[in-house]
Amino acid sequence: MPRPIRPLTVEQTKFVRMEANGYTSPEIILELWGMKREDDPTEYHNLECKLSRWRRHPDYMAAWKEEISNVSVKLMNKGLRKIINQMDANEPWLANKAANDGVNFARSRVFAEEDRAVTVKIEGMPDLGTPDEG
Repeated sequence: MPRPIRPLTVEQTKFVRMEANGYTSPEIILELWGMKREDDPTEYHNLECKLSRWRRHPDYMAAWKEEISNVSVKLMNKGLRKIINQMDANEPWLANKAANDGVNFARSRVFAEEDRAVTVKIEGMPDLGTPDEG
C-alpha cells in the first residue's frame, strides 16, 4: 500500500514561498536551518537533497503558482506606479517611452479578447463531388 501523501508542512510552505520570491537554495537552507556549506558539507548536501525531494511533492507546483501570482501582482503594481511616474518625467525620451509602455499595457488589457481572435482562410481546396467509380 503506498504511503499517503500529506499536505505541505509549514516548513515546506515557507520553502515554496521563498523559492517563488527568488531565493536561492543556499539562502533557503540558511534561513530554514541556519547552515552554510562550510559548516558541515555532508549535512548541507542532505539538506539540498531534501529541497529536491520537496520540489517533487504533489502540492509543490500549486503552492508555487499561488505564490507567483501574489508576487506578480506586487511586481505589476510597483511597475505600473513607476511607469505612471515616468510619464511626467522632464526627459522627453523617458516620458515618451513610459507613455508607450502604458498604452501597450492598457491595450493588452482592454483588447485582449479581440487580439486573441484568429481567422483561418483555406484556399486551393478541390471542388467537392462524388468519388470516381472505378
